[in-house]
Amino acid sequence: MSIRRISLSLNPGDPADGVLQGHLLVATDVLRASTTICKALSSGAREILPVVQSLELPRPVPPDLFEINEPDAGSPLLVTGNSEFTVTVLTGLLALTVSPFFLLLVDCRGDTVDMSMIYRSFTPQRLDQGLTTHRLADRVSRRRLILPGVLAPLREELAHYTGWEIVVGPICAGELPLFLGEAWQPPPGV
Repeated sequence: MSIRRISLSLNPGDPADGVLQGHLLVATDVLRASTTICKALSSGAREILPVVQSLELPRPVPPDLFEINEPDAGSPLLVTGNSEFTVTVLTGLLALTVSPFFLLLVDCRGDTVDMSMIYRSFTPQRLDQGLTTHRLADRVSRRRLILPGVLAPLREELAHYTGWEIVVGPICAGELPLFLGEAWQPPPGV
């Protein structure tokens, strides 16, 4: 039922209906003004704001193992999902160090790690599949891996299923150098 119909059905002689009718008339005026303002803003916004391309998500890259800076058996194993966005951020960050790392991309259908928590696409089975496929137990001296902090709620379940020690790293990839401390070495002269 419209505001106008409600307003017309009220008895102006009844004090309660009179107050309600007054509120409805004010609401009608506010609605008209809001509609006019929104139309003006939306037409002006097209002139001011740039066109933003919508993103097709998820954006998977093949799950794989990357060897950063010639890692050996003592090098840390970083684990994350196989989102194109995640890989772009991490490889950009890892380009700022001469320290060696293994970087395992677990198949979580291309979801970013935070979204993989929502969609439950980062699973113990998928982590185990990545560890097994790349024979990481044979390539590192300790069965220890570092997960993004957002996966902390899965730590026990992942450790139990895989038999690996799970270290929860920072939530933000940008904090990885601080988290790793002396294991993170910048290039000479930086």
